[in-house]
Amino acid sequence: MAGHRSEYDAIYGLLMEAASPLDAEAPCVAAWVADSALKDGHLYAAMGLTDRSEVRALMERHFPAIAAGNDRDMRWKKYLYKRMCGWPGFEG
Repeated sequence: MAGHRSEYDAIYGLLMEAASPLDAEAPCVAAWVADSALKDGHLYAAMGLTDRSEVRALMERHFPAIAAGNDRDMRWKKYLYKRMCGWPGFEG
């Protein structure tokens, strides 16, 4: 279970570092995304959303730097994990 907590913390931290200034909703959205990312399947489905475009809209609103970085329209969970792990091309 500790591994899940560290993954949660890492995803949450990544998102909060990119949060829009003065965005009071960002902590709740980051928690929702981080919790959902730990579940099986696509992130949008784990979040109860219809498709990836709804995740993109949330990212653009609350974490614009994260949204801008996903310029290849990669699946969101895959993108977050690659970015979190600092894989080449996903550092920043």
